[in-house]
Amino acid sequence: MEDGWLTVKEGAIKWRLLFASLKDNNSFEELKNSADSISKMISKAKASETGAEIYVQGAPLYSLAAGSQARKDLSKLGMLSLIALTLLLLIAYRSIRPLFLCLLSIAVGLVFGLTAVTLFFGHLHAITLVMCISIIGLCTDYTAYFIAARMAAPEEENSQKTLDLLRPTLLHALLTTVLTYSMLLFSPFPSLKELAIFTIFGLAGACLTVLFWFPQLTEHIRYHNSPLAPLTKKYIRFWYPNSPIGKIILCSILVFCAVGLSRLQVSDDLRQLYQAPKALVENEAQIQKILDRDFSQDSILLESDSEEKLLEGLARLRSRLAQDSKLETIGAFIPPLLPEKLQDQAANAAREAVPIVKEALENLNIRLNGHPGYSSLSFKDFLNSPIGENYRSLFLEKDGRYYYSIPIGTSEIPKSILQDLPVKVTFENKRTQIQTMMAQYRVQIGWLLVCAFAAIVLSIKWKFGTRVAVLSAFSLILSSIAGAAALGFFGMPFNVFSTFALILILGIGIDYQIFFLRLSKTRKNSLFALFVAAVSTILSLGILGLSETAAVRNFGITLTFGVLTAFLTSPISLLLNHEKIRRL
Repeated sequence: MEDGWLTVKEGAIKWRLLFASLKDNNSFEELKNSADSISKMISKAKASETGAEIYVQGAPLYSLAAGSQARKDLSKLGMLSLIALTLLLLIAYRSIRPLFLCLLSIAVGLVFGLTAVTLFFGHLHAITLVMCISIIGLCTDYTAYFIAARMAAPEEENSQKTLDLLRPTLLHALLTTVLTYSMLLFSPFPSLKELAIFTIFGLAGACLTVLFWFPQLTEHIRYHNSPLAPLTKKYIRFWYPNSPIGKIILCSILVFCAVGLSRLQVSDDLRQLYQAPKALVENEAQIQKILDRDFSQDSILLESDSEEKLLEGLARLRSRLAQDSKLETIGAFIPPLLPEKLQDQAANAAREAVPIVKEALENLNIRLNGHPGYSSLSFKDFLNSPIGENYRSLFLEKDGRYYYSIPIGTSEIPKSILQDLPVKVTFENKRTQIQTMMAQYRVQIGWLLVCAFAAIVLSIKWKFGTRVAVLSAFSLILSSIAGAAALGFFGMPFNVFSTFALILILGIGIDYQIFFLRLSKTRKNSLFALFVAAVSTILSLGILGLSETAAVRNFGITLTFGVLTAFLTSPISLLLNHEKIRRL
């Protein structure tokens, strides 16, 4: 402290620390206004004080940067997704009516999703909204199935009859996708929980639009010859038993998986989930250099069941640290406040000294009209004072326990200094703790994924037999491996976001499996509908891979390559049924 300022001296240079607090739950616009005000004050200060250097750091600045990046992603990726979807539908159906029907189901889905998230959470993270772009492709699936069915329907069949035939398939697709996304509710990330609610209700809204509105809107739709239809037939022929192309596709995917996995790294480092703007990183580096502190370094956590014991432990620790010149600076993080018991002893000693001091002053012809009063100062009152404000962020009271965190940087604290303290002492590193938690979530979600996979395979075995279940399981496993392997090619780590993406790959992949296993019971044009639906889904997911937010990009890349592989390998189950494949 110097002249009322927290001060750091670096040779002839003197740095002063200023602290600012913003009110809780700031909106994006309020954060932006605050940041603009700070920038103006910095510019004004530099203009009035030649040679002044000012560095700024704070969580609100990172929140503002993340929100700004998410808004840019939303406008850019959302526009790309709509353009790609529009071109796909125009090429596939050669008619503008299917495009409007798709946009209708997407719009209703977005309204349902936004309303649900607002009701459940009261707000929507910007990053969540970026990831929700993926719903555009999923909402298109129901429209693609229904329109394809109407195009292939006989003249005498009305749209309501078509819906009656298609309703079980649509509801089955909705149920499996909703169940898959509901697993995201187990995520520790609020953004993924919001994504789950958004998608569940959004897909429900899109499906309800098809079920209740499309019979009236599609009565006069008739078949249009699509340039994409021959591609679907050719692709199925690749899986004829005597065709080598299917085997080449499988071998290529296996090589891709092997090479990608050899490059893949598993990492739960938070810094790889978000890349902060260069200016903020440079500011933080300068502040760390000035303070000689890395804000992610180790700290000592003191825990007690009373404020008095906590103060006593802090006082003892401070006196011990002061005896070592190398550790003396760490004591600056400990408040200069004695326990109330020692404060009372000091106050009593001062009261006893009053008569002696009064007599001594009278001998010097100085008359003492009164004497000062003394009272103890509680820890909370100290923290609420102007001096205590500097230590407030290091103190926490929770569930009847009292905690105080002391940053120690890279210093090694001898065990003797921490012995015989009346408090519980532990070493901690916030970043390490969070990374450990992320790793635990990744493992737990991995086991959940295994259980879901086992349940799916058993259901296929019960319905279609053991041989079909084995091939379907192979396709699903290969899809998950391909999603993870893609991260290796792009130099991105496998983390908890990747694990949640694998769950979605499993949910979407099983839809493709069920479709091909029931292909003999569906109309010829249904294969074309699946092709359009799959391409729209892959496009909307692939666009997430263009995001500048690392976590969203990781999520999108894993999903894209996993779902693509699931679609490419889903006809593998037909290899066991030559009769079924000859009908295609």
